[in-house]
Amino acid sequence: MYKIFDLHNDYLVSKKFERSKQNYISKCERLDVSVGSAVWTTEMTPEIALERIKQGKRFTDSNSNAYLAIEDLHFLSKQSTYEVANMQPLYTGLTWNYNNSLAGGALDNGDLTEFGKHVVRNLETSGIIIDTAHLNEKSFMSLANITTKPMLCTHTASYSINPHARNLKDYQIKMIVDSGGIVGLALVSDFLNGRRSCNILDYVKHIDYLVNKFGIEHFAIGTDFNGTKHLPFGITDYKSFKSLLITNLLGLGYKPADINKLLYKNAAQFFNI
Repeated sequence: MYKIFDLHNDYLVSKKFERSKQNYISKCERLDVSVGSAVWTTEMTPEIALERIKQGKRFTDSNSNAYLAIEDLHFLSKQSTYEVANMQPLYTGLTWNYNNSLAGGALDNGDLTEFGKHVVRNLETSGIIIDTAHLNEKSFMSLANITTKPMLCTHTASYSINPHARNLKDYQIKMIVDSGGIVGLALVSDFLNGRRSCNILDYVKHIDYLVNKFGIEHFAIGTDFNGTKHLPFGITDYKSFKSLLITNLLGLGYKPADINKLLYKNAAQFFNI
């Protein structure tokens, strides 16, 4: 009955799935899961990053429930900006947790650079959404001041519940909501309760707070599967995640139609898929 659209999963660069990506994404298809398939480039040279993104593009093009995404554009030059644009990823993030030539990361203090502004304008002209995940507040605000698109944060949580540097403050979430954008909630224990262990109730707490404060239409799932080692207890894959989440949301009185919005419909509508 319930489908999932996961805004962010790092399986494309996970060593665990180096030889079995097809099996993994086929299993996702059987579970009615569509996947924002991120290529995390932070530890790659520019040459390797571009090649891995091209490989990811070929893979996602051959799988209808997989969508190419890029996490960290540190490798870009003016020329390769056009190469990336031509590959039409679902979205791209400018940086990871630290400063690069485009922007300041969540654990650093830099700002959106002139080259970063150039990249944003060129990618948005090509119809590509910029992901605010991993930006610090300064870079977030600078991007908000120049973007022409609805804003997106693919994998984060609520700073009001847990003041982690990767989480969004209420005013940032309101800016995303007011822009017509969407926020994906991550299954990262550190984001959810500040520790390396948590359970589904910690995740539901973030959902319930944000939905009650801002409405249900602008929130989605951004698991960060294969990008974190610290998942909530009992969650190992999409099957266990779906079962635990739906059970707990129904227990709080959420209607099936609203659960479907969170799991699938909001994200699918945002990207017009």
